[in-house]
Amino acid sequence: MQYCSKCRVFIENPHERCPLCQGKLEGEAKEEEKLFPDLTEQKNRLFLGFRMFTFCCIALIVLGLAANVMFPMKIFWAGFLAAAVTCMWILTTVAFVKRRNLLKNTLWQMVLLCGVFVFWDFLTGYRGWSLEYGIPVVILAVFPVLTVMVKLMKLPAAYYMIYYLLTCAAGLLQLLFWAVGLIEMHRLCVLCGAVSALVFVGLWIFRGKYVVEEMRKKTHM
Repeated sequence: MQYCSKCRVFIENPHERCPLCQGKLEGEAKEEEKLFPDLTEQKNRLFLGFRMFTFCCIALIVLGLAANVMFPMKIFWAGFLAAAVTCMWILTTVAFVKRRNLLKNTLWQMVLLCGVFVFWDFLTGYRGWSLEYGIPVVILAVFPVLTVMVKLMKLPAAYYMIYYLLTCAAGLLQLLFWAVGLIEMHRLCVLCGAVSALVFVGLWIFRGKYVVEEMRKKTHM
């Protein structure tokens, strides 16, 4: 550590002269300590891992198509494999991009999973299982996931309210699907709508102030 004999002070960071009297300093200068950690290497490793995952997905699709062409079968299974890998890549990519906001990430995953279920329902010959089983189960699973994250991170109501309200809206939408005849097996649909309604009522009773604020923000009232 450098020392100024005139001012009788030690200088932590490297200086050519004393910052007080501009006199000569004694001793050897230590390397300047960084105030913030360097996350460049960690970030590079993270992006490298994502690029490797993307390459593996593409390789799996290409190898599957090649194998299906070399050994043809009645069913073009490579197409289903490509669709499955693509869906997995999309879900993983969104999770990677939205990793800094776990609540928003959860909502994105809910929307994407619902879309994936509908896509596969139509791809395999539409039978309605996506609306009757897949989507209600996903929405019902989101409520406990949000609750656990809110409790663990000790988030204020103003921060998480919008995510609960959007999930409630998605759950109540299932009742509309049932009302217009899109859903035949209505048990899960009714359960999803009932749970969503109860969550909304609970939020209104115990966190009504924040519910009103969020609704005003989104409707600009």
